[in-house]
Amino acid sequence: MDPGPYEAIADVYDVWCAEVTEDVPFYVRRCAEAAGPVVELGAGTGRIALPLALAGHRVVAIDRSPAMLARLRERAVEAGVDDRIETVVADISALAELPASDRVIAPFRTLLHLADDDARLELLRLVHAALVPGGLFAFDVFEPTRQDVRATHDRWLERDSGVRERARWDTDARRIDLSVRYRGRETTMLLHHLPGRRWAELLASAGFFEIEAYAGFDGEPFDGGAGDTAWVARRAS
Repeated sequence: MDPGPYEAIADVYDVWCAEVTEDVPFYVRRCAEAAGPVVELGAGTGRIALPLALAGHRVVAIDRSPAMLARLRERAVEAGVDDRIETVVADISALAELPASDRVIAPFRTLLHLADDDARLELLRLVHAALVPGGLFAFDVFEPTRQDVRATHDRWLERDSGVRERARWDTDARRIDLSVRYRGRETTMLLHHLPGRRWAELLASAGFFEIEAYAGFDGEPFDGGAGDTAWVARRAS
């Protein structure tokens, strides 16, 4: 199995994502009443899995990068929660099944790695099948605004951490080629975005109901515009 683009930056990923914290409370809240293990798709190095484990949850952390999951395990040991986290090397676009759970999450735009509606719908149906009655699926995605594209297209931009990024946007194909450089590490990942309302249609087609959509992580209702959107959908009781 191809370990994916994050394998090359696993040892610097935490630096790259150090500034990304606004979604952590959202996922911790959505998992607060989880009765069983939280299944996380695209768990990476534990940016969400560790806060969940520290809150007392068991987590099944799925990622296709062995190096990213190795770093997660190191961090879990350091935090004293390694007994609460199980890591699974698997590609979300090629999963046969998921463990039964009442909470499945896919933070930090993980679903943008799925290239088309067939792959998206296949995964959403798999999640729906894994959820127990009344179970909840939470995830976030992104659609660029015109301003995003104009301000960043094909330009190397540097974060406060020193990590450099370049986004090459293909708005017709709804694709982003995102390159990352830091301390001799470099990778490029392909991301595929959709209008927010299309995610609602896909969730409904996969069998979800009580679909909630937010314009970001502060509880503001999604109004159909571009930008970050956070989604919560349930399997019927």
